Amino acid sequence: MILEGEGVLDVMELIPGVKKEEYSGYVLYHIESLSAELKGEIRNHLVSVCHGTDQSKSSSKIYSYKATVKEFIRRYNTRKGSTEDRKKGMIGELLIHIILEIEGRFSVASPFFNMEERSFKKGYDVALFDSNTSALWIAEVKSGEKQSAQKDASAAGIGLINTAKNDLYKRLNDENESLWLNALNAARVSMSNCTHQKDAVIKLLEKCADDSVRGINSSSNHNVVLVGVLFHPMTERINSIKIGKKYGKIAKDKIFDNVFIITIQKQTYEAVYDFLESEA
Repeated sequence: MILEGEGVLDVMELIPGVKKEEYSGYVLYHIESLSAELKGEIRNHLVSVCHGTDQSKSSSKIYSYKATVKEFIRRYNTRKGSTEDRKKGMIGELLIHIILEIEGRFSVASPFFNMEERSFKKGYDVALFDSNTSALWIAEVKSGEKQSAQKDASAAGIGLINTAKNDLYKRLNDENESLWLNALNAARVSMSNCTHQKDAVIKLLEKCADDSVRGINSSSNHNVVLVGVLFHPMTERINSIKIGKKYGKIAKDKIFDNVFIITIQKQTYEAVYDFLESEA
């Protein structure tokens, strides 16, 4: 178990504009600029992130980059629930999808877009598969800005992680089969057909759904990724030591099987939207 920021595995520039600090059990990303390289990654991955891997290879116009950008803009500006919190949530979840694609740490088993309507997905934010261990991970993403009662950026980042932890703990202990059905449908859409990874993910999700039906589902049986996306000036950064302490406490509480923490910090969320709007 890593406490107080010890045991650093890597400090590097992931791509120009994005710095990464990786530790055992948690990783911090600081997006210092919406660089040309980051914009390129968004262009390269947006369709597969929003629709799924196979759809990104389709020649259909509905799955083109331009159509996907326009659909993102429509969802971002939808009149229903078009609050600042919702907009931050959309940009935050998009950023974690893009970073996961760049890193290749997990195979993403759920598309960004809700297939049924232009609202947030009902259920888990992201299902992830680790090919190295054949393990399923459930991710919860919380995005926001520092609140007046919070001391600094680290406190704000930890607040987002706590909210993700509490929400996921509640959902994973509920007997709500629809959450697992949604996750199964999302995996079928998102992942490429006829692959070992997809078959393994479907099998694992079906077991989770069966456990929920039998009333034996428990958060302690699940691996989770808790993601906090903070929009805050880079003059005050989330501190790895404090994230390490939070990781250590959650791991020690053993409310999940395994836990991994990701924080992303970027100055504003509007810049990402402005870029996508210019692309549309």
